[in-house]
Amino acid sequence: MSFQTRLSAILKNVLIVFHGLTLILAFGHEHLEVPPILEFLGRTHPLVLHFPIALLLLLALVLWNPNITFLENKPFSNNLFLSTLLLTGITVMAGLLLATEEGYEKESFFFHQWTGVTLFWLGTIWYILWSKEIYQTARVISVLTIILIIITGHLGASLTHGDDFLFAPLLKKKNDPKVNLDEALSYDHVIRPILEQKCVSCHKASKQKGDLRLDGVEYILAGGKNGPVIDLNNTEESNLLHRILLPMEDEDHMPPKGKLQLTELEIQIITSWIKESAHFDKKLVHYPEESNLFQLAKNLFVPSEGPNYDFPFAKGITIEKLNNDYRVVQTIYPEAPALRVSFFGKSQFTSKALDELDKISVQLVELNLNNMPLNDEDIKKISRFNNLEKLYLNSTGLSGTTLSSLKNQPKLHSLSLSGNPLKETSIAELGALKQLNNLFLWNSSLSTQNIEQLKTLLPNTKIETGFKDEGERYQLNPPLIQAESNIFNNELEVRLKHPIGSVSIFYTLDNTEPDSSNHLLYQGPLKIQKSTTLRARAFANGWLGSEENTNSFFKASIKPISYQLSYPPHKSYPGNGVETLFDQEKGDEDFGSGKWLGFQDQPLELLIDLGKDQLIESVGFSLLTAEGSYIFPPFQVEIWTKEHQGDWKMIQVDNPEQPEKMGDRKLILLEYPIAGQKPKQIKAILKPVNRLPKWHPGAGQKAWMFIDEVLIN
Repeated sequence: MSFQTRLSAILKNVLIVFHGLTLILAFGHEHLEVPPILEFLGRTHPLVLHFPIALLLLLALVLWNPNITFLENKPFSNNLFLSTLLLTGITVMAGLLLATEEGYEKESFFFHQWTGVTLFWLGTIWYILWSKEIYQTARVISVLTIILIIITGHLGASLTHGDDFLFAPLLKKKNDPKVNLDEALSYDHVIRPILEQKCVSCHKASKQKGDLRLDGVEYILAGGKNGPVIDLNNTEESNLLHRILLPMEDEDHMPPKGKLQLTELEIQIITSWIKESAHFDKKLVHYPEESNLFQLAKNLFVPSEGPNYDFPFAKGITIEKLNNDYRVVQTIYPEAPALRVSFFGKSQFTSKALDELDKISVQLVELNLNNMPLNDEDIKKISRFNNLEKLYLNSTGLSGTTLSSLKNQPKLHSLSLSGNPLKETSIAELGALKQLNNLFLWNSSLSTQNIEQLKTLLPNTKIETGFKDEGERYQLNPPLIQAESNIFNNELEVRLKHPIGSVSIFYTLDNTEPDSSNHLLYQGPLKIQKSTTLRARAFANGWLGSEENTNSFFKASIKPISYQLSYPPHKSYPGNGVETLFDQEKGDEDFGSGKWLGFQDQPLELLIDLGKDQLIESVGFSLLTAEGSYIFPPFQVEIWTKEHQGDWKMIQVDNPEQPEKMGDRKLILLEYPIAGQKPKQIKAILKPVNRLPKWHPGAGQKAWMFIDEVLIN
């Protein structure tokens, strides 16, 4: 007797035994006391089930394809088929043993159990027909087997992952109608979708881990074997809250390790809902506006404040070529195709610079030409930018005779023409711009009668004309800060300017706010000789003081011999890696320019080797803030030093001041003294804000942190 024949006989006998064991387990698994070794075997069910499925599909392919000569080696093909059936039997028995664990309801498990057992029987019939070479009937049985594999797999997935697991993505839009904020209920439209996605697969009618169901209000209130999941008398002690806040490594953490986890926002939403009395039928709009739950959840129903743009991104190389010393092209917020363009350098500007913007005419939504020497024909060039939303033309010398050419720009909602010698004929030109929401005409040479006429022509436009002595006061614009560069070696000249020549400009150089008791009066160019944050405000009689403008200037005198990051920056903003921090190329307000490193999920942890012990005065960090783009200062900064033979010592820990409202993009400097230290190495750790504050539209989400230079002096 050959080896193949002996093996076939053994496999057939084992197969008969497996059929007997399967029947015993199918009818009696509920009454069995399962020892640990069999409990282990039961838990292999999700692991081993893939092997018989793949082999059965392979055997069906062989059977239906006459070009495959696999069947000619009869002993081998029979033994492979028998091995496949044995694996099928092991999978079925493991599943029956797994069903003896708590949490599975007999009714829901019933169909999955018997489709699995039937699959084992049907596969055996297929083998018998195969071995007797009754191929036509075997092909029919193979088709039935494949259909049963699909049905059994679907029932199993529904059992472990939730009902309709397979078809849920196709049915989601149909079964999940949009709800506006006014109608949204805190439980039905905020909490329940989270529970259904992350919790119900283990806590439902068919699978009640811990005798707990979370698929209905009455079951949530009833709790499980560990008692109520929500303690309405002492919400902070609620078991549900306790479980989701445990570390993932803890065996009591929910969802269990390996399952789809709650996001940080979802944890905050559930926590806020429980702490605010876990209402099941309360509308979101009936919560106080300062409610944490309301602030977190309202963004699920209210569209983002940032507009959604459906036009394509401009090519990176195009933007790079357009950026130069007198023109900055930047995205309006991270990962948006919309662009903002600002011009600087009055003496370098020509009308040709506007023609060059045709390459990004689709993406251009904000254009700042303040103080540039324009002529009225340039307005016709600007009218080609059809997606333009904001246009700043202050102090450009325009008379306004061609402004009506902007009337075919339907998205233009804000136009600023302050400081221009507008002619009376410009009233009719401006009157054609019915799409405007805001029009700024301070110091524009137009009379009160002209303005009243214009208000009649544009009844839906808010027209700002600056200060009039009618008891109403207007706020000045912030002063301009001008310098050749933000990084210097020895000394840097900085100038402060304002479109209104009669204002007084006050400033500070110590990063304090310029106010009535703490400021210097600007009287001429400033000579900066050390790393400095300059903050300036404008004041004038009859006006409200301006918001402040801030800029940082950096003196770099020491370059380390080596440096490395413990964690890489975010993949969307990698810059040139750690080299970005020491290349002495200052980034501007465009965080997507490639001159910035962006951090969100990981801190910036920087190790610097100076090569030798040397006296260091300070270490500074050049950062960007832009609250509207979710960019905040770090919430904590740690500075560590290490001398040649010493250990690491933390010499500074700081929690930088955080914004309290939306503001303009600002370049800031965080500088820390290292007095009396002669370190060989420095370690800096800057941690991004983990949760945006309640006042922010993205409250609860992670903030971005952008850094472009580290300066050691």
